[in-house]
Amino acid sequence: MKEMRTLGFTERESIQAIIDLLRKQRVKIPVGQVVGLALTEEPVSATLTIEDNDGEHHQVKRNAAELAASLVNYCIERKIRLPAMSNKFVEVIGGALNLIVYLDDVEAAAPKKRRKPAGG
Repeated sequence: MKEMRTLGFTERESIQAIIDLLRKQRVKIPVGQVVGLALTEEPVSATLTIEDNDGEHHQVKRNAAELAASLVNYCIERKIRLPAMSNKFVEVIGGALNLIVYLDDVEAAAPKKRRKPAGG
């Protein structure tokens, strides 16, 4: 049996996930305010637009693998459990980032045994 789970992220959660991982990896990002997140479906990518104090716009681009790492890190930091032995990838669904968790071989639960009626 195979299992697939989808975790959908709001724009705010997606931005936070990307920034959190950039900071964790000590990637230099422009100082300023995030004013936009543009998502591309094919190939999956995201572009953060950051406006600095002088009003200049800077773009920070992330590819699918970087986005997947950002969303997984976001889940780990917030104690959202994800199966370690699974394939994880990102898709844009309905204009939002989604983390797809794909388990290849999921063992089905054993059927429950029927109880004998009491007193019989």
